[in-house]
Amino acid sequence: MGDLRNKRLFLLDMDGTIYLDEQLFDGITDFLRYVREIGGRYLFLTNNSSKGVEGYIEKLQRMGIVSGKDDFLTSVDTTIRYLQENLPGKKCYVFGTRSFQAHLSAAGIPITDRLEDDIDVLLCGFDRELTFQKLEDACILLNRGVAFVATNPDWV
Repeated sequence: MGDLRNKRLFLLDMDGTIYLDEQLFDGITDFLRYVREIGGRYLFLTNNSSKGVEGYIEKLQRMGIVSGKDDFLTSVDTTIRYLQENLPGKKCYVFGTRSFQAHLSAAGIPITDRLEDDIDVLLCGFDRELTFQKLEDACILLNRGVAFVATNPDWV
């Protein structure tokens, strides 16, 4: 794998990798400081689309890690890029949280959370605000044959 001292970019999953719930794992703060000292960079990765980067910045701050928006790459970021490149301008029914909707909207993705006739894509994320209505709408849209995009194929 090579010498760690020669590495400059570190991609770090968050939950279960650098912390568990609100508990930072031993050595993480020292490791992050070391990466900065050698002129390296780290990106925090997450496949959890239920909250925006601001929520992760606040959580890490509570654990003593200062971070900014440029320190994160989320499944929402990659989904936005996918939609912009592969389904530009297509209207998405968002099966996800209000935070997820806001992130998509800010990126210029046409979205709705109501069943409408002109929906092109069923876009599903991890949804802590799940309702029966969303489940029913998703079934109807899938039966219509709209494109299906999910932010996270993690079955766990």
